[in-house]
Amino acid sequence: MRELAAIRFTEGEPLFIQIYHFIKDEILRNQITYEEFLPSIRSCAQTLAVSKNTVEVAYQLLVSEGYVSSIPKKGYQVTYKAGPPSGQHATEREDSRIPPIRYDFRYGNIELGAFPFHSWNKLRNKLISYHQRTYMVEGLAQGEYVLRKELSKLLYETRGVLATPEQIIIGATPQQLVSIVVQLLDREKHVIGVENPGYDGARNTFLNGGYRVHGISLEADGVSIEELKRSGASIMYVSPSQQFINKMTMPLEKRNQLTLWAQSLSHSYLVEDDYEWEFKYQESYIPSIQSLSPQKVVYIGRLSKALLPLVNVSYVVLPYELLARFHQRMPEYDQPVSRLDQLTLATYLSDGYWHRHLQHMRKNYMEKREVFLQAVVRYMDGRVEIEGKDTGLHVFLTVKSQRTEAELMERAYQKGVKVYGTARYWLHDTREHPTVLLGYGALTPDDIQEGIRLLACAWFE
Repeated sequence: MRELAAIRFTEGEPLFIQIYHFIKDEILRNQITYEEFLPSIRSCAQTLAVSKNTVEVAYQLLVSEGYVSSIPKKGYQVTYKAGPPSGQHATEREDSRIPPIRYDFRYGNIELGAFPFHSWNKLRNKLISYHQRTYMVEGLAQGEYVLRKELSKLLYETRGVLATPEQIIIGATPQQLVSIVVQLLDREKHVIGVENPGYDGARNTFLNGGYRVHGISLEADGVSIEELKRSGASIMYVSPSQQFINKMTMPLEKRNQLTLWAQSLSHSYLVEDDYEWEFKYQESYIPSIQSLSPQKVVYIGRLSKALLPLVNVSYVVLPYELLARFHQRMPEYDQPVSRLDQLTLATYLSDGYWHRHLQHMRKNYMEKREVFLQAVVRYMDGRVEIEGKDTGLHVFLTVKSQRTEAELMERAYQKGVKVYGTARYWLHDTREHPTVLLGYGALTPDDIQEGIRLLACAWFE
């Protein structure tokens, strides 16, 4: 177990952020190695002369981004594998040729400093004090009832979802909850339809579960109903709030058509992935598909990491038929989200903290989105097409170029800018021009503008 070197704290940035960045950099540089344990929270707090809460928040951020894992009764262990140690001569020579990444447009990165950690920790500590003898005891398999009750209320008020707390199952990630759906359906009876292009995590989970999977093409308003009917699929996985690549919002008419399709087949379901519904900036909300046909829709959602960076909390709403199968087939379901995090989140929702934070972050990310779009127009006008103007925290740029996706990424990298490919989201790739993914949630407005300028230099000059 390594004792962290003293960090030279600076003013203007929270201490937990500085600790988080220091440890993250040490892990990336392989100075803190894979499977090594970080010092205990108490030991680190004493070494750095800070509170234990400060260290714990920093560690939780590292957990949320996958750099470390919390091992019960052992501590925090590094789970990220970095490259060979920088002390090796060959690596030093290679590193000298690699430009530093100045602007990382990684989807999923968020502005950590904007989260109200003080309020969260206040609620959390109050719960620890109140449940000091019981809060670590294993809770309910489906998740804490008080949280499911708050989610039932939140989803009805914001998405029109009709669900009792008993129909909700708490999970860590949407992909983990898809794995539950895989076990509740019958691979001998069902063929799965997925959006093409679409979320590869769900597609691969069904494939790994032994299901036949068909990619259904996208029209201007969503999946092709005629192609869906011809495919022989009886389950259709859709993301109507914002289709992942095209970023379209499915209109009510197409939602009704999908509902009629599901109702026409006796054992058919829609799986509605309603990710990032919190970040829709212009048009009014369209109710969820689940609100149109509750017993024909499996509804999956996640409390956005942009709003809740400390914990992974997702949820699935099961129709009653599948809920009965859940209790029959999965009585051993092991709840992956800690009871303390669930109880804290329930209070965070019930006491109004969530809604106030959501309004603040919508305004913050809306401003970043405007800066992003203005920068694209200024430096790339006419040479790219933008998907995702009005929703979410990421944008897709289709670049009108004969270069490949990999070439665009490499040229950006040489300018110190990291962007991400999209080939993985296609089951059958029919694109004429390459498309790259850019997330802007963690970047400042100045970073966004300079990053886009450098991309224009890399791709068009």
